[in-house]
Amino acid sequence: MNRTLVTLIVSAGMLCGVAHAQETNKPAAATGAPKIVFDKTVYDFGTTSMVSSLTGTFTFHNGGDATLEVRKPTTSCGCTVAGVRPQSLKPGEKGELIFTMNVGNITRGHAEKHITVPSNDTSTPSVSLTVRADIVPTFDLTPTQVPVGDIRQGSITNLVVQVKRVDGKKVNLSKVEATSSYVHTKIEPVDGSDGTTVRVVIEVDGEGSPRRFNETIRGYGDNPGQPVFQIPVYGRLVGDVSVNPEAVFWGIADPDRWPGARPELMTTRTITVTSNVADKPLDITNTSCSLTDITTSVSVITTGKVYQIVAKLAAPPKDSERGTISFATNLSSQPTVTVPVTVNVLRH
Repeated sequence: MNRTLVTLIVSAGMLCGVAHAQETNKPAAATGAPKIVFDKTVYDFGTTSMVSSLTGTFTFHNGGDATLEVRKPTTSCGCTVAGVRPQSLKPGEKGELIFTMNVGNITRGHAEKHITVPSNDTSTPSVSLTVRADIVPTFDLTPTQVPVGDIRQGSITNLVVQVKRVDGKKVNLSKVEATSSYVHTKIEPVDGSDGTTVRVVIEVDGEGSPRRFNETIRGYGDNPGQPVFQIPVYGRLVGDVSVNPEAVFWGIADPDRWPGARPELMTTRTITVTSNVADKPLDITNTSCSLTDITTSVSVITTGKVYQIVAKLAAPPKDSERGTISFATNLSSQPTVTVPVTVNVLRH
């Protein structure tokens, strides 16, 4: 073989080797990745009033070079719901997240909720969105709540709340109603207010058995399903006999070591019984408890006026239980009085 031919063969082999080395060192083609991009992550409604819910839309797009898969969003509370469409986006495609935030139970103040959006974007597996609004009351209430205090059985208490429109418009109430039949309401105009202010007269009837009560007055405008203001009304209906406390409770955290180092504190509860009748002495008899482990006795604090019932728990029951302590009186208005009893047993 001549020298020229040998040289050509060697040169060709060297060129193939270089080409193979270059092909081997060539980087692998990059795999695509999705990327979720929101136009904004905070949706601020600003100030609003007299609405039960707020609805808005976040927009986003796939800024990557692979298919984006958006999973179901989660919200910080049940008062907010959200959904996305579509859930699968090719590179460059746009999507929407539509949400609704219920604010019907917020009369005033700042409302802020959060929405978490998960996806297959490995660089940002989840995006946190914020929805906020400042609820401004349309009505100014004076007072904002009505503590009635103690009401004697058979008596009637009248109270007044002034309702004023803060925007200068006329008060337009379709109805004002209470949550219980023994609380009555009526609306009266206020002279010289040009209709921007009214009085809500609240009448509480002292009917039924002695108890604490907690009711609500609701005023409605054009929407019969959404109150425009609410007024809490609370107090206590008292009879000729009052008891303190109104319920007896035993909490037994470790029944195996009960009553522990302070047995008197753990075994004994006292109930003070007081007469509210000035012209007739009170007498109480026949004290008893429906729970077999509890015994009762009576001691006189002030004859005809104040008594003390002592209840003793002999041993903790196997399980938690409820019952009553009862006693008889010589008053026809309350011949029998009952006090709820709860024994709460915690077993580890």
